Amino acid sequence: MAGRLSLLTWPDYINPLTLLQFEAEFGTVIGLEIVPSAVELIEKMKTGKGQQDVLVPPDYAVIELGELGLLTELDHEQLPNLKHIEARFSYGRSHDPENHLSVIKDWGTTGFIVRTDLVNESPQTWADFWLLAEKFSGRVTVLDSPGEEIGAALKMRGCSYNDTSPEALAGAREDLLKLKRHLHSFETNYKPLLASGDVYLALGWNGDALALKAQGVPVRYILPSEGSQIWEDDWAIAARTHDPILAHTFLNFVLRPEIAAQEARYTQYAAGNRAGRALLHAELRFDESIYPPDQLLQNLEPGLPLDSEGRERRQALWSVFRV
Repeated sequence: MAGRLSLLTWPDYINPLTLLQFEAEFGTVIGLEIVPSAVELIEKMKTGKGQQDVLVPPDYAVIELGELGLLTELDHEQLPNLKHIEARFSYGRSHDPENHLSVIKDWGTTGFIVRTDLVNESPQTWADFWLLAEKFSGRVTVLDSPGEEIGAALKMRGCSYNDTSPEALAGAREDLLKLKRHLHSFETNYKPLLASGDVYLALGWNGDALALKAQGVPVRYILPSEGSQIWEDDWAIAARTHDPILAHTFLNFVLRPEIAAQEARYTQYAAGNRAGRALLHAELRFDESIYPPDQLLQNLEPGLPLDSEGRERRQALWSVFRV
C-alpha cells in the first residue's frame, strides 16, 4: 500500500517507533505536521492550508471541526480493531456518541505540576495554585487554551467546569486577571521550562508530569480537590484527505492493542484501549495519576459542548485574559 500520509498533531505526542512500524509494514511514508495547541490545530484545519490526512483533535475540537464539515465520517467496517476500545469510549461520548467522526487516542486530566525541589509547599487545590502563583510570580505558566484556564477558575469558585452564566464568568474573570500578572507565559509546550527550572509551577496535564519524572526532573502532579477536567484526545480523518483508505488503515493500526500500549508507555497518558491497557506493566496500569481513583473521578467533568451564547461569553473572557 504505497503512498504518503500527513499527520497533524502536537509536539512529542506519537512514538516515532509507531510511525516507522507503520511505514515498514504498509510501504508508505508519514509526514508530521506539528502545532503547539488545539487553537492552532483548529485554525489550520479551517484555513485549508497544507495537506492533512489524519489528525489528533481534542474532544471539543471534534465537535467544532465536525460542524464545519472538516472531518470524514468513519467507516467502521475498515476499523475492526474498534473492538478493543473500552465500552465507555465506544458509545455515549458527549462529543461523538457513536464514533462517527473520531476514535479515542488517549485520555487524561488537567491539573498543575510543581517543581518539588523549588517549591516547599504541598498544594492540593486550585486556590493553592493561585496562592503559589503570587508567591512565585514570573515562574508560572498556563496553557494556551481557553477551556482549561476558565474551567480552573470556575472550579475554584465551586462552579461547573462548563459554566457559561454571566455571573460565574464575571467571578472567573476577576480571578484570571489576578493570575495573569504573575505569569511567565501562556505555553502549551511547557515541559522544557519546568525541566530547566525557569518555571516552578505549570497548569498542565498528568502525562507531562510523568514524562518529566521519567527524565529525572523532580515534579509532582496535583489533581485539585475542587475538581477539574477529564479530557480526551482522538484520532480523526480530515475530510480533504487524499487517501481515505490509507487513513483508515492507519487508524486501525494504532488501535492494535500492542500499538496502543506502546503509545501509552510513550505519552504516559491513559489508554482508552482496553486490550492495550492490559499489556501495560502494573506500575503504569494502576498509577493513580494516570487512572485516578473513583473519589477523584467523581469531581471531574468533560469539556461539554457549549451553546453559541456560552461560547461567545467564554471567548470574550479569553480575549481579555489572553491579550
